Amino acid sequence: MLNLILLLPLLASATLGDKPHIFRDLSLDEAVTAATQEKKLVILDAMTSWCGPCRQMDATTWRDPELVPWLSERAVCIQLDMDKHTEIKRRLAIRGFPTMVAFRDGVAFDQILGFKSAAQIRTWVEGLSHGTTDARRLLGRVEAFREMLAEDVNIDDRRAIAENLLDYGHDQTSAEEYLWLWNEIPQHAPHLAAWRWEVLPSALGYLASRVESVRAQLSTQRLALRPLSDHLPSLTKLRDWIELNHMLGDDAGTTVFCGAALEVDTGRRLVRKLDQRLFPLFIREGDWRAAGLVLTDPLIKARRTLAGLVAYDRSVRGGLSSSIPAVPLTVGGMQPALPVKRSAKPTKEVTESTPAIPMLPMIPMIPMGAPTAASDEPTNDAERALQIRRLIEGDMRNTLSLRYAALLSANRDEEAVQLAELLLEHLDDARTRTALVAQALAAGVAQKHAERHIGWLRAALK
Repeated sequence: MLNLILLLPLLASATLGDKPHIFRDLSLDEAVTAATQEKKLVILDAMTSWCGPCRQMDATTWRDPELVPWLSERAVCIQLDMDKHTEIKRRLAIRGFPTMVAFRDGVAFDQILGFKSAAQIRTWVEGLSHGTTDARRLLGRVEAFREMLAEDVNIDDRRAIAENLLDYGHDQTSAEEYLWLWNEIPQHAPHLAAWRWEVLPSALGYLASRVESVRAQLSTQRLALRPLSDHLPSLTKLRDWIELNHMLGDDAGTTVFCGAALEVDTGRRLVRKLDQRLFPLFIREGDWRAAGLVLTDPLIKARRTLAGLVAYDRSVRGGLSSSIPAVPLTVGGMQPALPVKRSAKPTKEVTESTPAIPMLPMIPMIPMGAPTAASDEPTNDAERALQIRRLIEGDMRNTLSLRYAALLSANRDEEAVQLAELLLEHLDDARTRTALVAQALAAGVAQKHAERHIGWLRAALK
């Protein structure tokens, strides 16, 4: 997800209805007719009004002074909102935004997904003129990679190609590439450890459900890493085992072992190093006690989370407008990590004694779905920032109230009470008080501090 600090100015600059001039005001059928007459391609930008990368392209790529005249000579360009053109979305199997679709003689023959720079769009269109579709080009790159030594491969490029092949439905080839990345990143690209542990398992899990050979290979690796209670693994091996469980749909196996390890001092010291990964997993599996035991420094992290409100308020007021309300910088108590640049090189090898456990950005997720109603669409910068703030406040309430209930379940009552007080200092409203009680009820610990819980509910009802 884009860092909100970088994204908000772009969202503010790409105002509603401000369509780049490269796009003609035509329907798809009208564009096909015009392209036939002018002997050009049709390039469709399939987007939505709520898509951040779409707006980013509107503000940059589609206004590039070199690309606009060059592309206009070769293609009839149109931009259609897929929330309004649902039949086109279904017919073209659009699965993400933005998606750029190329048509020749009225037939869609290639598409690319995601934010693309002006240079990337130009390279794509030049390839189309020579009969090279993006999928065919990517498959050619894969063949070249397989002739190279692992240390000579640009792993960032190979990662991007695996992602794109998955979007194109080349499951077998994509699976082989993802498996190669899973196996080779620890040795050849340790700077991608965060991506390997946090993003790659979802793709491999999806492919394991579709490609039997992938499932078999992952199962073999998991068996080799199976931890034993009397011989705890290294941190990196434990994390690999946890992610392999996730890929194979066995998160329950993780919670059973890690929950038991938390009951002894040596196991607790190890497992707590993965608290950010394991806490939500324990909650999903209904093990509130383990979720409370695994939390490390919950008060310190809560203070950092809540301090982000003030810090971001100053940032937004200075960068955009004093009328725009504050948007918190963090949720979860961690300062956001800087994104890894594709040119980044590892600064040191990952070893058993110094495992590289990534600290991921804790910027809350903003739903990437369309607004529920037309009236929900913000009409100006202040409304847009206020809408984002409300989403983030909701995420903050949920995150900290879950931690409150989990700490109570683990008999860490003093920390739980202090965490709740910190949250109420910053978000003292009916929603926050209700969330704290609701999570305590879900965890089965509402009877603890019952008088306090009743007081919160009474205050929420006023």
